[in-house]
Amino acid sequence: MTVRIGYAPTRRSIFSAPDAVKYRKIIADRLRELDVEFVDIDDINEEGLLFDEGDRLRIVEKFRAEGVDGLFLPHCNFGTEFVCARLAKDLNVPVLLWGPLDERPEADGTRLRDTQCGLFATGKVLRRFQVPFTYMTNCRVDDPVFARGVRDFVAVCNVVKTFRAARILQIGPRPYEFYSTMYNEGELIEKFNIEVVPVPLPELTRGVKAFAAFTPRVSSGSGTGTTSMLNFSMSSPSLYMVE
Repeated sequence: MTVRIGYAPTRRSIFSAPDAVKYRKIIADRLRELDVEFVDIDDINEEGLLFDEGDRLRIVEKFRAEGVDGLFLPHCNFGTEFVCARLAKDLNVPVLLWGPLDERPEADGTRLRDTQCGLFATGKVLRRFQVPFTYMTNCRVDDPVFARGVRDFVAVCNVVKTFRAARILQIGPRPYEFYSTMYNEGELIEKFNIEVVPVPLPELTRGVKAFAAFTPRVSSGSGTGTTSMLNFSMSSPSLYMVE
């Protein structure tokens, strides 16, 4: 199953924009080396960076149209935390926070990026928006921890994508003694929109017996015949024979 990541690098206006643009490209190139399929925001503004509320609305529209399965928010400098949180809240997909290691401050005390503090700020706002996220340790893009963290995140997105598309076939009720297999069917559909489709055991038994007793007709001379199968409709649970 293909997993597509929304790549939305972010910056803040009081820090170096050229350096943030440089890191946006460095990170994107590394993602391509790792064979990560992603959708960027290079066409949203000249910098290809997330920092403006108006741009955020266009990014939401683009990412939804592209069907992204996760959101990667690399902080190319401090980042714009409230815009990141609003984007993550709207998309409702797994979120990954990360930023490159900061260099030492300049002699006059100024900082080029201050990425670490920005990640703290964005994480706090995400929690206030009740958006779960994964934090990946600050590192260089060529460090092993970066590759491992990105691949783990893609795997998480794959699990969530599959989970949200699931429909569960339940064959018969649980045995009385098996308290460990109890579940809340109502909560599954209310919280996760996962539908349970029950099939009573007598109905299944009748269908299997009918299939076992069925003899397919074979057309004389042609060497071909009709195909028999046991059909189960998820929209209307029932078992029946088709030829």
